[in-house]
Amino acid sequence: MKISVIIPTFKEWEVLSNCLKALKSQSFPQESFEILIINNSPEDEIPVAYELPANAKVILQPKKGSYAARNMGVAYSSGQYIAFTDSDCIPKINWLEEGVKLLEAGYDLVGGKVELFKPEQGTELAFTYESYFSFKQKSNVLNKGQSVTANLFTKKEVLDKVGLFKENLLSGGDFEWTKRATGSGYKIGFGEQVEVFHPSRRTISQLVKKRRRTMGGMYIREFKHYSFRQKISYALFTMRPHVTIFGYKGISIKKKFQLFFATWYVECLGVKEILLLDLKMKSVERV
Repeated sequence: MKISVIIPTFKEWEVLSNCLKALKSQSFPQESFEILIINNSPEDEIPVAYELPANAKVILQPKKGSYAARNMGVAYSSGQYIAFTDSDCIPKINWLEEGVKLLEAGYDLVGGKVELFKPEQGTELAFTYESYFSFKQKSNVLNKGQSVTANLFTKKEVLDKVGLFKENLLSGGDFEWTKRATGSGYKIGFGEQVEVFHPSRRTISQLVKKRRRTMGGMYIREFKHYSFRQKISYALFTMRPHVTIFGYKGISIKKKFQLFFATWYVECLGVKEILLLDLKMKSVERV
């Protein structure tokens, strides 16, 4: 088998169907890749008459967390290359073809382009927020040597050498793993043509939930190890008003004010989350 596509899913059968349709239409030969869907919610069984591609199978991972799910997928994979994406992503028709092309050109990992779109019933403010602040994939890959698992290719041998994702992380495990791989000397490239389409969050409320989750991951990875002074500095820096928003081009002054206050609101609630975690007033949970 050439490629194993690994997709963790958590109660998202409906949106997953769009991802599977896109994979069924790939320019890459269907017989040359397998699709491993990792169901991370044991009580949420696959719907009756759910349409699966012939090269797809569902694997159950009762342990909570998308990184535990991805590790399960790796354990069941038979491909020499691994392609990670998310259940709400829609890969472009030549996604696999272009990803493999870069791996065979000499890269050990490839972080592909993530193009946001506004989903049905999504608000313009949430879409604008994510357009400016989410998925800085090209910059992350080229400048930081890290990539999100919404669109990540790697050679199986890299996983064999550097190990799997850290399962205690509910957020940021993709950055941690890719940094571990590039820090070990493996070469990562950005795939402009290796593209998936990703829906923005629909509402500011959903963005707050996302921020809570990412702050939980940041707390486990770094914040809990900070000194008291570092914690205060981090909190104050994160809550600073993003006045640079008023210099953004192409949006009206009204939208700038809306984005300014939305950003401040989301960041302040994120800081509240990480401080509550640090004070042991709550535990890190999957959001």
